[in-house]
Amino acid sequence: MNKKLIQVIYISRSTFLSVGSSTKIEPQVVQILSESKSNNRKNGLVGVLFFGDGCFFECLEGEEKEIDALVEVLKQDNRHKDLTIISRKEIVNPSFQKWSMKYVPFDASIKDLLSRNGYGNFDPYLFDKEMVDKVLKLLLIADDESVANSDAQRSNKNYGKWALFLPVVVITLYFMKLLISVNH
Repeated sequence: MNKKLIQVIYISRSTFLSVGSSTKIEPQVVQILSESKSNNRKNGLVGVLFFGDGCFFECLEGEEKEIDALVEVLKQDNRHKDLTIISRKEIVNPSFQKWSMKYVPFDASIKDLLSRNGYGNFDPYLFDKEMVDKVLKLLLIADDESVANSDAQRSNKNYGKWALFLPVVVITLYFMKLLISVNH
């Protein structure tokens, strides 16, 4: 028997005080991401989380039974309030299948989308279906900036720089050794 896959998009307002850092992920959001990634992996769920201007916008995809159970848990989570499901539909394949929980930061692309559509800030309670679709499309193509992925990307970038630099150092040391042995 095939299991029914669904996509649910919900919005909510945070109940925690924002630290207001534009360069870092809110500490509470980091905790939520960590828990989400772990729990989603266990339950076969995927999705994306966005947090901006005190509001959450989250898309969850997976087996209907698992999504419905998670939504009930989310309704009890005291880190947010006013949870509202703004979209629920059956899907054939998950859009976010590469991520147990992708995180997209509040960056220039989101601000530009809001501005072009007449919004001064991120308040998904004001969005119509068309705007919800635009936000979801942007979140799909945006880079994942979660703490774990950012650390991994930074590590890979640093390794990449050293991987290019290391052979030069080794060759230089080799030739220095040759020069020293010839001169002695």
